[in-house]
Amino acid sequence: DGVTDGEDGKMHKKQRPICIVMGNEDRGISDEMRELADETFYLPMCGFAESFNLSVATAITLAYMSAVSTRAGDENSYDLRGPLRPGDLDSHELQCLRLRGVLNSLAQRRMGKALLKKEGIVLPKSFFNF
Repeated sequence: DGVTDGEDGKMHKKQRPICIVMGNEDRGISDEMRELADETFYLPMCGFAESFNLSVATAITLAYMSAVSTRAGDENSYDLRGPLRPGDLDSHELQCLRLRGVLNSLAQRRMGKALLKKEGIVLPKSFFNF
């Protein structure tokens, strides 16, 4: 994890892709995965609970990562202290991802496809394979 001198004169960690592997409540991650990891962490707890469920642990982790990667200044400027960075999806990919999210949120997936077809919008079958 080298450090670079940014244009603003501050020191920043080199940006690199991150993969977060979350283990289950009972066994955590496998020994093999732990050996492959560059870093590991745990979420400290207090109170009577023995563990966070996976969705809560993931939400806490991502909220923390987001908080330490806060926006600084205008909407296109990010403080580089934290690990999260703006994505590199082009506009088309982003809109497709959003549409898939909306379609997935419908109680009946077929309804979304039918509504789009009614409006004259026909998407390739591969779009619905998610």
